[in-house]
Amino acid sequence: MRDPELVACAQRAAAELERAWTGWRADNGHEGDVSAESVASYVAHSIDHPWGRPRVVLGLDAEDARELAALLLRQRSELHEHAF
Repeated sequence: MRDPELVACAQRAAAELERAWTGWRADNGHEGDVSAESVASYVAHSIDHPWGRPRVVLGLDAEDARELAALLLRQRSELHEHAF
């Protein structure tokens, strides 16, 4: 059975992620790209963890996925540089 509060939390997280990704794309010159359609949604239960919390799912094209991975890796690298 789905917990309505957890579902609402996952829906809000998906909307926040969508806004952040749209903003990042606009700031980096990707505003008019075809791949700018909705990328975040939620699923009530993970297949691997059917009784777990609702999950946010990303649906990115390959180029956007590479850019997101690079962004996250750069941030991680910067955090490690400042830690030492």
